[in-house]
Amino acid sequence: MARTIAEIQNEILIEKGKQSSLNGLDNNSKASIWKLWVNIMATAIWVHEKIVEKNALISRPHTLNWYREQSLNFLYGAPLTSDASKDVVPIIWKDGSYQFDTTGLDDDLEKYKIIKYCAVSEIDLETVINPSKDVEEIFSDYFHNKVGVVFIKVATQKGDSIARIDVPNELFAFKEYIAKIKDAGNQVYITSDDGDILKLNLNIYVDPLSIYVDPQDIEYYQLKSLSRELTATEVDKINNHGSVSDLNGSLITKPDTFPVLDAIKNHLKNIEFNGAFVKTYLVDDIQKAEGVKIPVLKNVKTSIAKNPSDLENPLINDVSNIEYFIPRAGYFDLDALEVEVNYIPYTFYRDKQ
Repeated sequence: MARTIAEIQNEILIEKGKQSSLNGLDNNSKASIWKLWVNIMATAIWVHEKIVEKNALISRPHTLNWYREQSLNFLYGAPLTSDASKDVVPIIWKDGSYQFDTTGLDDDLEKYKIIKYCAVSEIDLETVINPSKDVEEIFSDYFHNKVGVVFIKVATQKGDSIARIDVPNELFAFKEYIAKIKDAGNQVYITSDDGDILKLNLNIYVDPLSIYVDPQDIEYYQLKSLSRELTATEVDKINNHGSVSDLNGSLITKPDTFPVLDAIKNHLKNIEFNGAFVKTYLVDDIQKAEGVKIPVLKNVKTSIAKNPSDLENPLINDVSNIEYFIPRAGYFDLDALEVEVNYIPYTFYRDKQ
């Protein structure tokens, strides 16, 4: 940030005081020649620093973080004036770059920023090139794997949840905005999708003094928790058991509180946009929940969201053997979250007596 004229003048005066040869300049009048020259030099230096600062700002390299910053600063549908015919903020060329003309707008620009979440990435060329390949194959892989493309994932906020930008003109306007401000020659791929689907299956050993488990459901949960192949008799017991109690997994003192389910939802909410789902981190958070003794994450399945215009459901992928992965949309749809928990009373301490 450029210094003010007063700051530069003060530094000149401090340096003058260090030079004994200038002690004769002791006239403190503001109209004295030497003070006028100090002011002239300070002003000239200030102008120079402002020019350098502006050039540095304009010529800053457009990194991935720059694309993210510009995306989050996108303004949609902000009225320029009270004139209803001017219902959008124009993008103008100013000081060497495209900028929004916010003349006449109030200070609350946040209400026009529809992009609340953004992640920008690209594919590293080294990840797809094999040095032993022929040149023709290398160039084929180069384009096939979209190397050199900037990927931008964006989402908005609806209530307390992350959501895709589902108003067609909003996403269209944002794409036009990026096309106008991006570097020449760069390819940009923009997506805004519904949150990915997540299905979890867990065995949770709980403190029976804190967590409610209906005694009639214990054998059912124990059979379902087994990792071995079940016998025909055991399968029949599961199929004939019927529905389990809705209170299973709740706190005995607070029947409307389900610590395990709450811990899972809070963990998923706190994953940053386009951040990785890490199985170990999820288990760690469940372990901290009240009444939980041993959490075991048995199975994890995920898929992209179903396209409303598509009659077929998306393929559900079993990712239980993967320690971490990033949801394709950048986040999970918590309304579509499916969690199956086998609540088993923790009684191992009595088994050893």
